[in-house]
Amino acid sequence: MGTRVEGIIILILITFWSALVGIVSDTRHGLVTDSSGSISNGNLYYFSWAGLANGVILMISYVSSVYGIDLTAELRNRAKRLQYWAWLAVIGSIQMGSSARLFDNHCGRSSFGLGEEEMGSIKFCRHCQLGIVIGILSAIVSMSLMGMKLGVTSNGSLPWLYTTELILSSALVVFQAVGVALLTSQEGPGAPVGNLFYSSWGSLVVGLILTASCVEDWSDASWKTKAGADSSLGEEGESFRQSSNGTSGYTTQLSSGVKSSVLS
Repeated sequence: MGTRVEGIIILILITFWSALVGIVSDTRHGLVTDSSGSISNGNLYYFSWAGLANGVILMISYVSSVYGIDLTAELRNRAKRLQYWAWLAVIGSIQMGSSARLFDNHCGRSSFGLGEEEMGSIKFCRHCQLGIVIGILSAIVSMSLMGMKLGVTSNGSLPWLYTTELILSSALVVFQAVGVALLTSQEGPGAPVGNLFYSSWGSLVVGLILTASCVEDWSDASWKTKAGADSSLGEEGESFRQSSNGTSGYTTQLSSGVKSSVLS
């Protein structure tokens, strides 16, 4: 249809599917997960998430057809690795929310009235807190990098963005690796297959993809530099150059058009 009514209907469906996912994933209701968070009704669990994903796809298609804005193409082409940072922000938010819900259900105020088997141990509760911290950190770092990368393409160039991206993505991989080891361990809150399990592993995989992409850029730039050619490293305006006397360093094209060099 491509009308305003269709957009409103899709928005309502996304709202309902989001509420449904939140309700069925709550261990207190026992609809698709048991008290430990393990999936007990796979059909309802996976089809709830599939319905939410389908609603998001419909909204993206609606925005593209009505307003001419291709969100997927914008994320893919606006800046390098931007789509992966967007995915990490979403998955990190799910990781944070899942950890917070498990902590609230088994360690917080909502745990009153539970039996001894359903009450979380001290280790369990601390691991939940770790999941909350790692999820928040992943979401904040991802959204900050997205803002900086969008600023590069909008306002010229941002010096040292590639270095910042490499350091932060590598740090997140370390944090997520520790998180996977503790959260999905035998006594961890993410041990049962559920939202926290999938989001923990998903965050680690996306972080590895980001780090590998940064390292690949560095390898390509180094190879081109050895060949005697200027090579672009990171976002537009930042390059890795090698001078005629053999010294190398970064040359950054600032938004004002003035070049600054740091030789190593």
